[in-house]
Order: sequence, then C-alpha cells, then structure tokens
Amino acid sequence: MELLHLHYFRTVAEELNFTHAAKRLFISQPALSMTIKKLERELDTELFNRNGRTITLTNQGRILLQSVEKIENELELVKDRLSNPEQDVTISLASSHGRFIQILLAEFLANPSATLFNTEILSNREILTQLLTDEIHFSISFMEIKHPEITSEPVVEEDIVLTYPGHYTEQDVMRVLYDNETAKSFLFPSHNKDYNSFIKLKMTEFSLYADSIRYIDDVSLQVALLQQRYFSFVPVSVCRELKLPFVAKDNLTIVSKIYLSRLSRGLTEEQQIVYDAIKQFFLREAASFVK
Repeated sequence: MELLHLHYFRTVAEELNFTHAAKRLFISQPALSMTIKKLERELDTELFNRNGRTITLTNQGRILLQSVEKIENELELVKDRLSNPEQDVTISLASSHGRFIQILLAEFLANPSATLFNTEILSNREILTQLLTDEIHFSISFMEIKHPEITSEPVVEEDIVLTYPGHYTEQDVMRVLYDNETAKSFLFPSHNKDYNSFIKLKMTEFSLYADSIRYIDDVSLQVALLQQRYFSFVPVSVCRELKLPFVAKDNLTIVSKIYLSRLSRGLTEEQQIVYDAIKQFFLREAASFVK
C-alpha cells in the first residue's frame, strides 16, 4: 500500500466524483479508477458505493479516510516544522503498536507545541536496541523492556477482548468457540510477532484454537474488523471506537499492561516534559482502556 494511492483515495473521497478528482490530481480518470480498485483488492473490501456516476463512501471507506487524514496531516506538520528546525524539540518515539502512536500524536497535535516527533513501529527487541543506542528517546509497548540500563514502567492496564463475526450473538459465540465442527478464522496484526505470540499463548490457556489465521497491517486491520467476519483479540478501546461486538466475560479477557520505557540515565529537560505528558495522558485516560 503506497502513500500516493492513499492520497488518491482521499481526493476521491473528498470530491465523490472520479472525473473531478482526476483533474485535481492531474491524472487520467481511468488510471485513477484502476488505482482505487487495486487499493480495494489489497484491503479486500469496497471503499465506495457506486451507482452510475454517483459514488458514496462505505463504512469501511469512512474509517480508512479518517486514518489517511491523520497520516497526511502529520506529514504536513512535519514539512512545516522542517522549514524552522531551530524552533523544534525533536522526540524519537517507538511503539510496538501503531495505535499508541496515533493516540499520542492526536493528543499532541490537538495542543500545538514546538515538539517534532520521529515515530517508528518496532518489535520489542528492536525497541531495546534503539533505546540503548539513543536512536529513540522512549517507547510505548505492551510488554516490559527488560535491561539493567532501561527503566520500563507500567502506565496503564488494558483489557484485550474477543470480537466476533456480526452474525453471531454472544451466546452463539460461547457455543461456537468450543465446537470443533465450526471453522473459526482469526485476524492478527502482521507487524508484531511479540504481540501475536502473547495472544496465541493466551488462546491456548483459554483452550481456543483457530482454523485459519489472516495477518494484516494496521491500516487495513480496522477496515477488516469492520466487516465483522472474523474473530480477533482486540483492545476494548478499539472495540468501542469501531462499535464492534465483543465477549465481555472475564474468563475470555486478557489483562495486559502498557509500558513506557527509556534509558535509566535520564532525559533532557525537554524530553522529560514530553515523557511526563505521555504518562499523564495515559493516567487521565485509564478508564477508556478497560471494560
């Protein structure tokens, strides 16, 4: 999935007309239509309802548009600040989950400051390496980063719950989950092996087994979840945001922690201000991360 294709999608979503969008992008209308169809194939979903020349966004299209707007707005902010680098404090932040970065950037962008963020999505092993080499200043992850030179502190607890296909009731789900005759397809994020191993271990503890697993990137994952055709263990905050059905029973809830990590030897004054602001944000929003 290319940023250019996402920009094309956003333009069509704003114009709701392929001809007008193509003129705005200075490309041919057939080329634009082919790009959107390719994007829909990659995401395995329709982004637009088509009725002759009239098009409207599907529910999945609206979710993707929100994500694309966040990405492009962040890029514009970076471009603006690069023109005045002497005014910026640059913070390098890594996370094991893209949604943590999205949440925090939304918080900081809503309160403009002279802080510029370099962000990355990394595995826990990569986070440890880059903290030790000062390539990143701090990280947010669902697992503790264990090393004598690293301070890794839990900032909030998070409930991870089981969302299920929309044609089931919660009562149906409890029967289907342990029925060996019913096929169960699960979604997992493609980028995070540590998280997937953790969830699979918990599934074994729950005596749950997937007949098939589909791995999918962060942007596409929300779109796929909205189709409500799969089982998936998802943070309860995401279920609420996307209005997904989920099993509320404690015996199928995974209680995890979100960790904020940094080098133990300390931060600069500017880095410490941002670090403390992130901690305060999670403490303030703690209730949204649990059932």
